[in-house]
Amino acid sequence: MGASLVGTCAEIVTIEARFTGKDRGRTEVVLTGLPDPVIRESRGRLVCALAENGLRLPPGQLFLNLVPAGRKKSGEILDLALVLGAAGAGGHLDARALQGILFLGEVGIDGTLHAVPGGLAAALAAREAGIGRVIAPGATAEEAACVPGLEVWVAGHLSRVLAHLTHKEPVLPRARAPEPLHGRPDGPSLDDVRGQAAAKYALAVAAAGGHGILFIGPPGAGKSMLARRLLSLLEAPDQDERLEITRALSASGRWPGGLATTRPFRAPHHTTSYAGLVGGGPRLTPGEITLAHRGVLFLDELPEFRREALEALRQPLESGTVLIARAERRVELPARFQLVAAMNPCPCGYLGHARVPCSCPPSHVARYRRRISGPLLDRIDLRIEVAPPTLDDIVPLRASGDRSGSHSPGEASEQDLRRSVERARAIRRSRGSAVRNVDLDGADLDRLAPVEGEARALLAAAAGRRDLSARALQSLRRVARTVADLEGTEHVTSSHIAQALALRAPI
Repeated sequence: MGASLVGTCAEIVTIEARFTGKDRGRTEVVLTGLPDPVIRESRGRLVCALAENGLRLPPGQLFLNLVPAGRKKSGEILDLALVLGAAGAGGHLDARALQGILFLGEVGIDGTLHAVPGGLAAALAAREAGIGRVIAPGATAEEAACVPGLEVWVAGHLSRVLAHLTHKEPVLPRARAPEPLHGRPDGPSLDDVRGQAAAKYALAVAAAGGHGILFIGPPGAGKSMLARRLLSLLEAPDQDERLEITRALSASGRWPGGLATTRPFRAPHHTTSYAGLVGGGPRLTPGEITLAHRGVLFLDELPEFRREALEALRQPLESGTVLIARAERRVELPARFQLVAAMNPCPCGYLGHARVPCSCPPSHVARYRRRISGPLLDRIDLRIEVAPPTLDDIVPLRASGDRSGSHSPGEASEQDLRRSVERARAIRRSRGSAVRNVDLDGADLDRLAPVEGEARALLAAAAGRRDLSARALQSLRRVARTVADLEGTEHVTSSHIAQALALRAPI
């Protein structure tokens, strides 16, 4: 048996092989079952690899069928299974020895086995199908070994696999999953950002509740620095999340050398294509939003991204998945990411700047901001205006002999913010809520964030003044619930609604 990658998952493929001897002077290989061009090209590699290992096929026809026949198969991951199926059909190997084993790997013309993407996804599919043994080369075997309950052997050459299956040599060595890393990895620190107390607090709200955030400010204000430091406030992924993250990376050929221990941070350039951001292409490969699954997707210069690519983010922001439909099949890719975006207030970047005048006509500013649709903005809970830091922010004044640190008095450190976020998460879990605040539905909000009295009046006034949609009102309630959690408060009050409104600057 082999496997074929479909997005970030894999499907088990059964190889049916039959050899018909005919005196035609050559061996013809017939592949059926909707193979892609890469698999069709494997016919030459297959014949050469067998011949190099003393398993020359006699003249005739070799039929190889890929089951299920109605679904397209792709990739060189099927090479090893095809070669062994051919060896069995040619009488060089007992076909019973191939049963119950998943074979993964690309085969060179001399029989050398090469690692392929998707070992983790294939191993997960094997376990689900009741297949308990896997043979694969190098890094692919290490990926498969990360799945508990499987026997995984590592092989570097076709001859070793054949000897293992025919018991002519000692068994192949068992593959071992790489040792997990412990501790919090080093990364950019929030303490590197001077000033910006309001923006740092907004990051804490985003980290505690899982909310998306948009920074708006002139060039050099620190928007990108702030966005890249959200990871420092997020909790480490649990075991299930590590498997999900690693499976997406593995299927894209980005095997991290073991199960991922940190959440991904993806920052695609604004020239990234639709397929590059959302996913797709001839082989339905994952896009940046899937590579950011269970992590952070940072879109700098948000209005410069293609409109159709940005609009495609609306569904995954709510559902956590992206559905890619083609004429022959539909593939659902994981895309539960936390969006962080940054933009200038106008095309020149200096609208509202205290010292640099803006050179943009009002019509240009309006057209620039209309590049981001209202429905997409509605799905971003936090919108923060970031002002340029002052000299006192960058170089705080210190009394003579003061060596207490580099931050202004009263400015929260990364450690302080992280403690607040961890405390807010603990409060959420104590309520018995298994989902982040950003994922609370209407019934959950009515139970966990009821808005009454002054809080209701304040929210009603804001709804009329800002013409807020129903989605925006629910978003404000979710943010208010997170603000209350950060303060350790059980009930949502008018103060929390006011802070939620302040964290949602109108655009």
